Amino acid sequence: MYYKELSNWDEKPELNNLLFFASRIKELTFDYTLDSFKYPMMNACTICYEGIELIEEIEQNNFNEKSIIPILEELLFKFQEDFISKKIIGENLEYYINFGDYSNLKEIKVKLQLLAQKLNPLKYNEIVISEINDIVLNSKNENSKLYKLSSLFVTNLVNIGYSQSYIYKNVNTIFFSRHRIENFEPLKEFFKNLEYDIQNYQVIFKCSKILEEVKSTSGTFKSELVFTIPAELEKFDKNLFFSSKKENQIFFIAKNIEALDPVSAKEIAEKRINKISNLFCFYHHKENPIWEDNTLVINTKSEYSFLIKEKISAMSKGRDLKPKKAASKLNRLINNIRLEDNSFSKYNRAIDLHGLSLQSKNIENQLLQNWIAFETLLVGYSKESKIEQVLKHLINFLTYKYVENIIEEIARDLKKFKFMLFLRQIENVPFGNTFAEKLTALIILDELKTERHKLYSNLERHPLLKYRIFEYHKKFSKVKSVEDLILRHKKLVEWQIKRMYRSRNLIVHAGVVPSYTEILVEHSHNFLDKLLNTINNFSIENLSIISIEQVIKEVEILQNHQYKILSANRDKTVDKLIYEKVLLFK
Repeated sequence: MYYKELSNWDEKPELNNLLFFASRIKELTFDYTLDSFKYPMMNACTICYEGIELIEEIEQNNFNEKSIIPILEELLFKFQEDFISKKIIGENLEYYINFGDYSNLKEIKVKLQLLAQKLNPLKYNEIVISEINDIVLNSKNENSKLYKLSSLFVTNLVNIGYSQSYIYKNVNTIFFSRHRIENFEPLKEFFKNLEYDIQNYQVIFKCSKILEEVKSTSGTFKSELVFTIPAELEKFDKNLFFSSKKENQIFFIAKNIEALDPVSAKEIAEKRINKISNLFCFYHHKENPIWEDNTLVINTKSEYSFLIKEKISAMSKGRDLKPKKAASKLNRLINNIRLEDNSFSKYNRAIDLHGLSLQSKNIENQLLQNWIAFETLLVGYSKESKIEQVLKHLINFLTYKYVENIIEEIARDLKKFKFMLFLRQIENVPFGNTFAEKLTALIILDELKTERHKLYSNLERHPLLKYRIFEYHKKFSKVKSVEDLILRHKKLVEWQIKRMYRSRNLIVHAGVVPSYTEILVEHSHNFLDKLLNTINNFSIENLSIISIEQVIKEVEILQNHQYKILSANRDKTVDKLIYEKVLLFK
């Protein structure tokens, strides 16, 4: 969670819900937020469309009939958690989502079509905004509902066509800049900026002069290649964008782009120039056309222009180490890794694939390379199918220390907010040795209730973090709720891995690139990093482990042991005797 001082906010109790909402939207759309705290990629409506498209692929014999099952299971789960979708469908929901044994695909397709039509994203958006306004404007004590509504809102915005970075820019500009926040007017402005209003754009790139050779055919792609900017566009120049063109460059103007925001317009335009470049390279292999990341985007309706810099790649959104720490980790890895030859070859290949994916600008290639890395590391240890092996092993790696990862993220957030204050308070906790262990005790133990309430008091100006600690106190205090949390995460991860596999097959076998591929790349990269880091840690810190197969088995044993502990203590309250064992793998 990225925290910024609130010097522009009035300290009024009636603004607490607004601050909570603004902070949550910022967290949801921040590129480096922990996966568990980001917006869900899919909602009920988009899953319906995904199911319809998959059934059509099944009808063409591109997938087997059982491929639809995880999509329908996830849809049922979404309806359990998404009270807005439930509200829209109404009391007949149970009939729409009764899919029997999942075999009657014709009937299922009709039901999905009906659901998708009823879950109109614009109608959905109106209801979500109305619910948010009701809580914020009336200062209702419903943070849990507001937290969920914020996620539903962002997921819906992204799925109708708004870019995540545009939403992030808006929330920053309106709520966390120099503008004074003293009433609810900024909330109205925020919602107004994100209304469904498709605009017309022109997007201008500076690209290799070699593309001049296809100047006469660029019109086919609703584009134009020129050396000199037309006079009517000169007034839109920003930061000397036009005059800084080099002699070996030409302007590529993508025209008539319909989009909800300038960032999305740039993404659409980049697909055009990328397509022309790929076609050119098919006939000319010696030189690849290139273009600068900085682009000028012109809104032809408002006659306003935007200089948009390089977008953060989906492969670059994972948390990075600073150069010195990265170098230290690398030196330790090189000096201490002890994998036998076959495992080291697999590990080495996976690292190369990770590097290729980072270098590539093509999202399909990124997803394919990440998937190949999964198969390289996780396949070949049993007679099960490749996808079964990837699922079985990767799920274990992604649930391993899941709760500990959440606690470490909360610890990082506390340190960012008021480091010395919380350091002193948590160091005085009489349980645990590390900061994370002490923080865990502070969050859950009844003996520390007074200290916990002091923590809440110190977080009045950070209501989102206060709420999160309060919520995890409830979730971590009972063993059953900890077990439910981990099993929920396990199921979500399983569905997402299967979605990656389906998308991989669509790209390879049907030439179809799903609209959500970029977000899948981000998730697959996070999964791959977690997998590689866990292999690193075990092969360095446990000298008896010398193969990837041994790491896979060790993680499986530890994870099964964790499930056994949770099951054996299911009816217990988490107390000082078992909290480290239940939550921290101690």
